[in-house]
Amino acid sequence: MVTIVVALLFSLYMLFDPAVWLAKFMQLTPMSSDFRLFILALGIAYFCFASFGESVVFPYLSGKIGGLVHKVSKAPKQRKIYKLVQEQLRI
Repeated sequence: MVTIVVALLFSLYMLFDPAVWLAKFMQLTPMSSDFRLFILALGIAYFCFASFGESVVFPYLSGKIGGLVHKVSKAPKQRKIYKLVQEQLRI
């Protein structure tokens, strides 16, 4: 989590107010404030879509694809070996 926050802060620093030596080293080109805000809005929109996909869309698709594979293969679902061993140890 700390790495993500540090990377975000460093990216925002480079986007909005980089030092001259850093801009020269990274070969950053000058851009308007509107374009900087547009880039920031794109990043926020990407985060929202990715979060929504991870929490809603992909679990739904995973369930549907798993059900389709189960119907096509007609094989019974195999339980994980560690779960079987865990159940046997509890008894």
